[in-house]
Amino acid sequence: MDISKQINLLGNGLKNRLDPTLIDFALEYIEFSEVVLAFETLCDHIADYDVVISKDEYSQIIKIANELGLEIDDRYTYINPEK
Repeated sequence: MDISKQINLLGNGLKNRLDPTLIDFALEYIEFSEVVLAFETLCDHIADYDVVISKDEYSQIIKIANELGLEIDDRYTYINPEK
């Protein structure tokens, strides 16, 4: 699956736990070829608003981060539901 679609699916799956306008704002970056910025913004919102995510969602986040070649740093470990 295309990385943009993966990020959209992840974001849209959070709309019942996070303000949909925040999610839409983050996902809009994809339209401007800013996939990494969209993903990082979405992860920051998860952390900033203490959104509880599932183990499966966290696995998706790590998978996307790896596909984008991002370092798994505090931005991602902070939102780990098993910590």
